Amino acid sequence: MNIRATETILNILIFIALLVLIFVVGYPQYKESQPVTIRIGVDKSLGALPFYVAEMDTSRRYFALEKIKPEFIPVTSNPLEELKNNKYDIVAVPWYYLLLSPSINGDTAKAICSIELKAISDAFIIPKNTKMKFLKDLNNKRVGYLAQDEYILDLILPTLEFEKLVNKVLLQPEEITTALIDKKVDALYLLEPYRSYMLHHGDTILAEGFIYRNIMTTLPYLAIVMRKNFVKENNRAAFRMKNALDGVLGFLKVHPEVGKAVLVKIKEWTPDEVLLSNIRLPEYLRLTEVDLKNIENYQSWLVRKGYGTCGIKPQEFFFEKKDFKR
Repeated sequence: MNIRATETILNILIFIALLVLIFVVGYPQYKESQPVTIRIGVDKSLGALPFYVAEMDTSRRYFALEKIKPEFIPVTSNPLEELKNNKYDIVAVPWYYLLLSPSINGDTAKAICSIELKAISDAFIIPKNTKMKFLKDLNNKRVGYLAQDEYILDLILPTLEFEKLVNKVLLQPEEITTALIDKKVDALYLLEPYRSYMLHHGDTILAEGFIYRNIMTTLPYLAIVMRKNFVKENNRAAFRMKNALDGVLGFLKVHPEVGKAVLVKIKEWTPDEVLLSNIRLPEYLRLTEVDLKNIENYQSWLVRKGYGTCGIKPQEFFFEKKDFKR
């Protein structure tokens, strides 16, 4: 083989080596620059609010910054069960359901942040000119409620010791505003923001604060959860979502008025300054801000009432920082 042929082969090998080097060095950077699609379970509740704020109305668009392409998928039934069925990758679920059943056929749902009720957030709402004056007047009356609040209503009703059973009436969200006027029900059991909305439009409170008085003063209300295997197999996407949520929750602490405005918008209510000022948002907590004692206390309260066991330690319901290391 002559010298020129040898040089040609050598040049080709060098060129191929350069291409491989460029690929090895550049591909991870290229991949990192690409957006990730994450399926997010959403409804029009307080649990979905951080996702809407991240997408819609902040000074920093957190999904865009983290290169997340959100795919919003409507929650149509129990969100934890739908997560288990792989309908979406992340969703807010009641702590009640998570504490009772975190396992998913060899996988586990774990919380990435927590949402707690600290102020008085629930009430029995009645028409302004009704003859009902006391809680006992609900005996044998029709009480409307939303599906998402049924488990809370079932937890508090036994503590009220009515002489006759309350007749529960399941309502759709769009029925809430007219259910009393149309006489579908005699009263409504509502949490925020519906509690404030109905009061703003002229109805009145028969009694309130049952979660605060009868269950816990600080109630772990919702957990935003992902499947453990999703975080393991899609670490880049999970890492970005955690960063986005950390940013959103910090933003909501400083600017709750933005959260309220977005909430009113997604519910398609007419914006009103008085209504916005009266809505009581829960406390949105990042992983580092969660008080595990509150989870333990709620877990113990449920066990005393005959729900679930204390076989799982509170910290085991949460992801750890190391789960999101790149």
